Amino acid sequence: MFDDDDADLEPGSPELSPEVQALINNGLEFLDKAREELEAAKPKFSIVSFWTAVEILLKVPLAHEHWSLVCSRKTPPKKQSYLDGDFQSITYDEIRTLLRDVLQKPLSDTTHNVFDKVRKHRNRVVHFYHPSFTDAEQHQIQKEQADAWFALNRLMRDEWQSIFGAKDSYSWKLAHGETRLLRGSEFYAAVRLRHVKEDLDALAKSGNQIGVCESCKQKASVTQSHITGSEERTLLITRCRVCTSQSRHILLSCSNCDERQSLPEGDEPFTCDNCSETVDRMELLDEETFRSVDEQMFSVLPGGCTNCMVPDSVCKHGDGYLCTQCLNYYTELHACGYCDHFSDSVPQFSHHIGCDFCDGDSRYHGD
Repeated sequence: MFDDDDADLEPGSPELSPEVQALINNGLEFLDKAREELEAAKPKFSIVSFWTAVEILLKVPLAHEHWSLVCSRKTPPKKQSYLDGDFQSITYDEIRTLLRDVLQKPLSDTTHNVFDKVRKHRNRVVHFYHPSFTDAEQHQIQKEQADAWFALNRLMRDEWQSIFGAKDSYSWKLAHGETRLLRGSEFYAAVRLRHVKEDLDALAKSGNQIGVCESCKQKASVTQSHITGSEERTLLITRCRVCTSQSRHILLSCSNCDERQSLPEGDEPFTCDNCSETVDRMELLDEETFRSVDEQMFSVLPGGCTNCMVPDSVCKHGDGYLCTQCLNYYTELHACGYCDHFSDSVPQFSHHIGCDFCDGDSRYHGD
């Protein structure tokens, strides 16, 4: 499981033109190609693909401002030539100048330096014959490309989120591509660890336990408690600061022997490690109380969880509601306007289209 921290389009931001969307898609395709070539142990090809992606994606904010900004000033820009792809594009140095002087969003010296190292390696590969890289050269190239990869992602997902967060598909691709890279390569994960080490050190000094992530194998997993209002059970969320993998478990006491232990997310019943007592998850975690049989009959629980798509896994827990399987905690539930079933997320016009756990009114179904 991973978080993708998607950003919405900022209020007032203009819609992305088809040309800008095409530019983004093209850049992301080269980014994917660079990752695939790395996984296939083809560093020379990966360098070329990655630098192509960098040059394309750095032009996106400029093209979003105005299409003519990405055209070389050597000849007067013509819109039709731009749409036809029959124009000379600006260079990396010109991109930097325009980002600084026109958009007033300059690349930092650190970001420029990591990009420039990759650019020089790309020129070396393209313009000079190299039968192979030595192990030392390949290691250095991978390190520099990793630094540049993360710098590019931070630009797109943070500084330019009003553009790259405009469509959920872009945010998802960026998050998924980086997560796949980090979980598939211990080398890249180790480089990423260096980027977040300062934050991890600060968390450790504050008393947080830092563990080894099962997905990327880096010592970067931070476990923190989540306030639910339950007095007897503690919900703990473990999240890796390198690859963003996440897991949940609950600390509780066995009702039979009072032994304190952990219940991970899943659908298996709780079995005590000490006395082997077995209890259904719903029975164990449900904290709803009733003053009468009638009150119990009219309970809206169990509810549905749209995270794990189980229709009857959500129970009352502390001040809110807990999915007994994926251990997602919700502060409120909502009723479907069509089927009256409660869940954490109900769409608008549910009285017509239903919810994730019903089909809605058939009269409103498409042909």
